Amino acid sequence: MSADSAAGDAPHSTVPAPEHALDSVVVRQERGPDRCTCYPDDADEETRLTTWLSVNADIVRELESMR
Repeated sequence: MSADSAAGDAPHSTVPAPEHALDSVVVRQERGPDRCTCYPDDADEETRLTTWLSVNADIVRELESMR
């Protein structure tokens, strides 16, 4: 078994990296949970509200903590 295929190694993605960067914003709510929206860094406010995913902010995790 080679070092590259050792048991317990995480699989490597074959999906190419996107050509655009994503940004995120957390909107604090007086009532209800805070909301986090991820969107391309060039998206205008209307596009962010109608096209991109928003989730309750308390479920968002740092990418490095999930690797």
